[in-house]
Amino acid sequence: MLHAIATASPLQPTAYVSPLLTRRIVSSSRLPLRRPLSTSRLAKFSMSSTVATARALLATPVPFPLPHPRYPAKLTASLPVDEISGMGHDDDEDSDPVPDSILRTPRMVRNAVYSFVDPEDQSKNALLLSWNKEFAATIGFEIGKTDPSAWSEQEHQDLIKFLTGGGKSLPRSDRESVESGSGPRLAQPWAHCYGGHQFGYYAGQLGDGRAISLYETVNSRTGESWELQLKGAGKTPYSRFADGYAVLRSSIREYLCAEAVAALHVASSRSLAILSTETNVVREEGPEPGSIVCRVAPSWIRFGSFEIFFYRKDRKNLRGLAEYVCSEIFNLTKDDPQEMAQFAAQFRSTTLNDSTSASSVDAAAGSKDKDSSKSAAATEDDKPKPMYKNRFAKMLGEVAERTAIMVSGWQSIGFCHGVMNTDNMSILGLTIDYGPYAFLDKYDPAWICNHSDSEGRYSFQQQPAICLWNLGRLALTLENLIGAQEKVDDLEWMQAQESDPEKEKDLKESATDIVVDILNTSFRNVFLKDYRERMNAKMGLFGPVQDEDLTEIVVPALAWMDDHEVDFHSFFRTLADYKVSDKTTVDDNMAQVEQFVKTLVPPIVWEVRGEIATKEARNWMLKYHQRLCESDELKNDQRRRASMNRVNPAFVLRNWVAQKVIERVTKSVEMTRMRTGEEDPDKDLLEKVLWMCQNPYGTDDSAAQDAVKTGDACEVKRNDAGLEVYGEFVGPVPEWGQGIQCSCSS
Repeated sequence: MLHAIATASPLQPTAYVSPLLTRRIVSSSRLPLRRPLSTSRLAKFSMSSTVATARALLATPVPFPLPHPRYPAKLTASLPVDEISGMGHDDDEDSDPVPDSILRTPRMVRNAVYSFVDPEDQSKNALLLSWNKEFAATIGFEIGKTDPSAWSEQEHQDLIKFLTGGGKSLPRSDRESVESGSGPRLAQPWAHCYGGHQFGYYAGQLGDGRAISLYETVNSRTGESWELQLKGAGKTPYSRFADGYAVLRSSIREYLCAEAVAALHVASSRSLAILSTETNVVREEGPEPGSIVCRVAPSWIRFGSFEIFFYRKDRKNLRGLAEYVCSEIFNLTKDDPQEMAQFAAQFRSTTLNDSTSASSVDAAAGSKDKDSSKSAAATEDDKPKPMYKNRFAKMLGEVAERTAIMVSGWQSIGFCHGVMNTDNMSILGLTIDYGPYAFLDKYDPAWICNHSDSEGRYSFQQQPAICLWNLGRLALTLENLIGAQEKVDDLEWMQAQESDPEKEKDLKESATDIVVDILNTSFRNVFLKDYRERMNAKMGLFGPVQDEDLTEIVVPALAWMDDHEVDFHSFFRTLADYKVSDKTTVDDNMAQVEQFVKTLVPPIVWEVRGEIATKEARNWMLKYHQRLCESDELKNDQRRRASMNRVNPAFVLRNWVAQKVIERVTKSVEMTRMRTGEEDPDKDLLEKVLWMCQNPYGTDDSAAQDAVKTGDACEVKRNDAGLEVYGEFVGPVPEWGQGIQCSCSS
């Protein structure tokens, strides 16, 4: 798979238009209203969108010690709101807000980016299971208030209520009670509307079916903006046939994995808190304990956020969303009119002159033979086409580059996402929506972590290609804006092009070369560069990357792991112990090589293919050993080992680890609720495992230094330095934990 990517030819002009789009399309009209709205109430609404630019009549106070909210939120102040949920939310409106029972009714929402909706109150007897004090400082908590031990009892209770939907909404007359020197501490929660391709087919309206954004905040120390969101917060207009809740097992998986992925230096949403509720959530196997996760990201806008408007042919709101992302998310300024005019004057006039000149010659010469015609056509094809990359093209390039870096990170840490639908793809290149994910155990490029993915669409080896395919779906939504090039801000001209099918076709053709160039340079090239650098670091090949490193060292190593069922993560930790400082050739090091193989190859495989595995490992080591001997820095065993152990985790949140934590934490919650009085050995287990996820590289190197000093005959020792902090959660995968797959059920 990686060799194919490394040697692949550049994308063809039509590579981002998938034939899958011409197959079955799931109609969004199949999503019925569960409870029809009354005719009298619907009559009060016009179909045009409004933007909530004023303070709400009803809003929820944000308790201390949570950081100060930006009120109103920039997203809700800038983008169109669902007309029904926006009723009664402006100061100058006389109407009352729409009741929650109507706001939470699943329905089709048009002409809107979001709907106002409050979390369902699940605060009764809710428990704060874990709090991410390390991340709390990042989003702007006051110094000294990041740890729950520093909160008063009232602050503790208020925060739990707020995060479980129990916060009290205040009318406008009571706003003064929550005013501060920085303005009101108010939140007006919302759910985001988006569509998406699921397993290759467009699925219509999806949206935040159980996730509700509380508010935005800006860290005054760093200037970073963050959006706090509750997952499992109850029904929204986008819940479709679901109940809006989340079960404890899936919440634990997301809470831990978001932090694990971030600690492994891959962009991710972050986890702030996880809470247990008394809500009984019914899933396939019966009732399960409910839970809410407070997760955080700079933005939760997705590829599907654009698709919902594209497939509804809502060009106005599609452009409005794109403008918002350009200016507010990526800080891309409006295109310079003077620059656009210069481009038009230079390129368009040149094209026109060439065309006029060619016409004159043709008229004078008359008809030409077929060969001459072909030659002229070929010459015309070779001429450069207009390639003005306006801000929307730059936006696509930014998304493509971030996505490339994200997925190269996944491949380097052995992470399989499981559900790479376009509604789960962040425009910021963040890993989001942790569902049936898995970290690899033995290296298997065809591994499918989602047992609902029967065709392996989202298998480990497919992830880079799927990211590219998903970027193609995003590019389709932006074709007209990108194809307009330097005329994108001439709105009358744009309207004329989009209202004429033939002219709109020209717009799309004008975008083709630009999009292909972006996907080649901003995705393919960035992916390969970042992947090479990450894998070289894992191999201990710090310093400049050589062209042959990928094809002669990395790819063969992966193939060897695959052939002999070697654990992906153990390979790199064990390789860190390989010593070359006093060995001139691999044959001088055969004792190490043999022990290296015997340590990594499973016993049952060793019995059958041990000799072959050793021979192949020796052949691979010839290249690796030679590469290490090229410089004194790489030959420094202690330095190389330390460098490798800073990027290759000792602790990995494998599925068996997550399952064990889920079982024990679930039992701990039951004991707490039953108040049995028994001592709970797992009361702090979630906090401990969270720490492991955030600190996965081990803590001590003394064991390796001792091994060097004593001069062990084998000179290879299992890399267990400092791993005692991880207790039972490191070591060989137990038999029952091998090959665990999860479903999308959560």
